[in-house]
Formats: sequence, C-alpha cells, structure tokens
Amino acid sequence: MEHSLVVGATSDIGIWVVDALAKRGHSLSLTGRNKQKLSELQTKIISKYNVVVNIFELDITEMHSFDSFVTSLNGIPNHIFFLVGYYEDQKRARENWRELEKTIQINFTGVAALLNIFSLQMEMRKSGTITVVSSVAGERGRKLNYVYGSAKACLTTYLSGLRALVYPNGVHIGTILLGPVYTKMSLGHNLIPWLTLQPEEAGEKIVTAGLGRKDQVYIRWPWYFIMFGIRMIPEWIFKRLPTF
Repeated sequence: MEHSLVVGATSDIGIWVVDALAKRGHSLSLTGRNKQKLSELQTKIISKYNVVVNIFELDITEMHSFDSFVTSLNGIPNHIFFLVGYYEDQKRARENWRELEKTIQINFTGVAALLNIFSLQMEMRKSGTITVVSSVAGERGRKLNYVYGSAKACLTTYLSGLRALVYPNGVHIGTILLGPVYTKMSLGHNLIPWLTLQPEEAGEKIVTAGLGRKDQVYIRWPWYFIMFGIRMIPEWIFKRLPTF
C-alpha cells in the first residue's frame, strides 16, 4: 500500500488532496496546527474510505520541532504533498517586520527546512516523490502581492534546484504553480470565475500531477500563457500599470 504524507492537510485545498489520495487507497499521515480539525478529518476519511490515517500536530514556523516530527513518522512516506500558504495584508507586511517575517517563514523558510530533511532521507532510500504547491504570484513581482509573491518565487526557485540535485538518486520534486482558488485565503479578491478553481478540483489536479511525477505544472493551463505575457512586459511599462 502506498503511504502519503500531507503537510497542511486541514487547509481548504489540503482536505481535498487528502480525499483524492484516500480515494486511491493510500494510507495517510496528516499534519496541521489544529488538533480538533485533524481529528475530524481523520474520522471522516476513515469512515468514507476505510484507510489508515495518522495525524500529527505541526506548525511550519516551529523548525526546531522538525527532527522529532520526522522521527515520529516511523519511516519516510512514498509521497509527500505540501499545502502550506499564508497571505494576509500586503500593507501590514510592508509596515510590520513581524508580518513580513511570518509571510516568508510560512511560504518559504519553514517549507524549505522540512524539505531538506525529507529529500535527504529519500535520497538515501533512492525513491520518493515530493509535490509542493507554489503560486503564479511568484512569477513576477506585482504591487498587489509582492511580499507573498517574493516568498513563492523563492520557493519555486528552491524547488527547481532541488529537483535537479536529487533526480539522479531516484527522487522526484514536483512544483504546482497554483492560480486563484475559491478559499478563505482568496476572500475579498476580485476573482475571474473561468480562471479560478474550486478546492475539490484543485485537490484532484494536484494529486494527479504529483503521482504522475510532473516537474512543474500550471494547474489551470491558461495561466501558462497569462504569466508568459506578464513576464514579457518591459519593466518601464509594468511599473505604470494599474494594480492587478
């Protein structure tokens, strides 16, 4: 039986990644910060799919706890999915260094620190897949979300280098370049319906890409062309554009 770990399992997209993996018969290890939400998700998935589900409290900013967490897993899973993200007020992140630090820690530093541990162990085993959700926001700095976007840009670049490093040893690193999804994190944003995914659809697509060992994927294909166009705009024009 395949064993998968989902980091950030209780997020709006994470619960659907868990559902998609359980539907495929995977045994599961789930992490989150809220023990009650984890327990509720565990009960729901076991009842629905009759698979083994273990839960672990984990805060991605508490990097000192990572070694003990990995030890508690009793073995590195076959597949790992990272559904970790934080996007609050851009203005607060500019004016308050603690908010800036939190945004970078959750979206990049904590994820990279835990990835280092898992990828090293998978390399020794010479097998495994790690799929990480990044964002199209990291493709170019926009004035609406450049703090969040810069953290995701760091993550995407880190994953590209790690993918090349571990590939010869049988380990696969997948990057999901996610566009807008109808979640709590996107509340208040002016979303374009035909470019925005429902969480259930996003979860299924993420699992399909991850288990299919895709290197780097735009979950909704129009974003490939949209971001290509945005990247091609000269900076002297780009800085004059309205907020989008």
